[in-house]
Amino acid sequence: MNYKDLIEYLDIENGAELRYFEEIADLIESDEHIDYDALLKLFEEVDRNAVAELLDEYFNDITDGIPEDYSELFSLLEQIRMELTGVIRSISDDDPETFRNFTDRFYRFRNWYVYDSVVSVLVKEEEEAGIFGREYEQSVRDAIATARAGRLNGEEYAFDFSMALDYDIDYYEMSFSDLISSVDQDEDLN
Repeated sequence: MNYKDLIEYLDIENGAELRYFEEIADLIESDEHIDYDALLKLFEEVDRNAVAELLDEYFNDITDGIPEDYSELFSLLEQIRMELTGVIRSISDDDPETFRNFTDRFYRFRNWYVYDSVVSVLVKEEEEAGIFGREYEQSVRDAIATARAGRLNGEEYAFDFSMALDYDIDYYEMSFSDLISSVDQDEDLN
């Protein structure tokens, strides 16, 4: 998807209009391949603080969907959230490399989350019927959606996220005031 297709898909005129949860969710979760250069151009136009808040909301939403007892995945997604929100807040208009740095991280996260991650999902069936379940693989995005759907329709699943936990976090510098602000925002949400 090139830039023109991307803004049409998001139903916005340009990156400055990226302001709503649904838009960031669509951007992250789209099955369509999005060209790196299209993302870079989009992020060069956005309100960085608004996108940082949208990313916070998005990560809070998806971590709410993580099944209980999967704290390693929860921790990994929290680290990715802090990485992305910290980097976008530190972008400098004077340094175009900071836009590229954020886009690199976002692109890597999106590809891992939608395409590259592998989660084994076991559908638990009724043991009385002699069927003990069937297993298949999904991305992290799809496994979280499956867990949510299971809670709604009463189906039981077991997830093995261990293969999806191989995600290298690039470390970045964060000012102490940004760290305190991030902690304050988390406390406000709880």
